[in-house]
Amino acid sequence: MINVTVLTERNLGGLTIETVVERLRYINALFYGPPGVGKTVLAGSADAVPEMRPVLFIDVEGGTMSLRNFYPEVDVVRVQTWQDMQKVYDALYDGDHGYSTVVLDSLTEIQKFSMYNIMRALVRKEPDRDPDIPGMREWGKNIEQIRALVRAFRDLPVHTIFTALVAIDKDSKTGISQARPSLSGKLSAEVGGFVDIVGYTYTKVIEGQIERFILTQGTDRQIAKDRSGRLPQVIESPTMEKIYTYAMTDQVEASTDEGEE
Repeated sequence: MINVTVLTERNLGGLTIETVVERLRYINALFYGPPGVGKTVLAGSADAVPEMRPVLFIDVEGGTMSLRNFYPEVDVVRVQTWQDMQKVYDALYDGDHGYSTVVLDSLTEIQKFSMYNIMRALVRKEPDRDPDIPGMREWGKNIEQIRALVRAFRDLPVHTIFTALVAIDKDSKTGISQARPSLSGKLSAEVGGFVDIVGYTYTKVIEGQIERFILTQGTDRQIAKDRSGRLPQVIESPTMEKIYTYAMTDQVEASTDEGEE
């Protein structure tokens, strides 16, 4: 589990104190959708935003090849064990890293390799256990690890972007199918509450061309949200520059004005 120790010069009873302006300095977002709709490239487009550069990709999925032709300056660190993840987090928490944006690609794979590490450790202690059949205890530990990870990375003083695949759940009473992040257990519904922006990414074929979109407001068929209240319901050809401009422009202008006084 990610271990988080908060040290700050401004605290009350051990709790961090921030002004509203300080709290809104950073974007934290989750983009989810089917494979191949551009989630990785969308996250990587943060490299085109001066305020979000440089960008570090924490790659668990092994799918960063799509960045090579678009954003070759993005740094990538390959994480293969939970211990690797802890080391990366600790280094980022220490603050002397120089990155403005951290991308975790993807939460769906992170949850899988979290469970893999949990089961591998369990089998070492109990050789008779089937490594492919986790019990309730293992699922509970897995879910808590991912909760702690999302909260810990979200609270770093950087822009934080998570990606995930999509799962389709059908309501047995209404028959309505809803798209949500592909995570096991309660996390599928909970993880969106940990971040400010949840975007459902998808494509459409329009006049023979594949066009990319992101939905930022929830419907009965897709989970999505925008706490900034400033993003369009649908963004066509989405980039982090567009999202940053919509969500943060007033914040940037306010900071500039304060510096001039």
